[in-house]
Amino acid sequence: MNSALIAFPVWIGLAATPAAVAADSAETTRELNGTNITYLYSSGRSYNVKFEEAGVSYRYLTGSKPDVWWGPFPYQAMRVGPEVYFASWFEKGYGDHVTLLVDFGKRILFGSALIAGDEVHFHQAKIVEVKRP
Repeated sequence: MNSALIAFPVWIGLAATPAAVAADSAETTRELNGTNITYLYSSGRSYNVKFEEAGVSYRYLTGSKPDVWWGPFPYQAMRVGPEVYFASWFEKGYGDHVTLLVDFGKRILFGSALIAGDEVHFHQAKIVEVKRP
């Protein structure tokens, strides 16, 4: 069989992909404002994060200063599914870049962070408590 005929359907599928992705692209949202989430990572670290118009702030509950709020840091978020949000922020002055994928329906969170430009954090967490407006 002609290899060009075999490759043609694959090429058509790849050519259609950018249009399909663009049609499903999520826009940024402020729907997380007023949300407060407490979660526990599989590594044992626990955090409390709150989203406000001024930015995202958090407490490292299992750290040496559990009552200290860090932030607010400007954040961006997208709703990527029913009750699922993707949020990201950069901690200017600290060099940390954090991303969270939050699934309120399943009560799980996936976190990724580049800390001080050289330490990588990549864990799943159980959402322990949620307060939403």
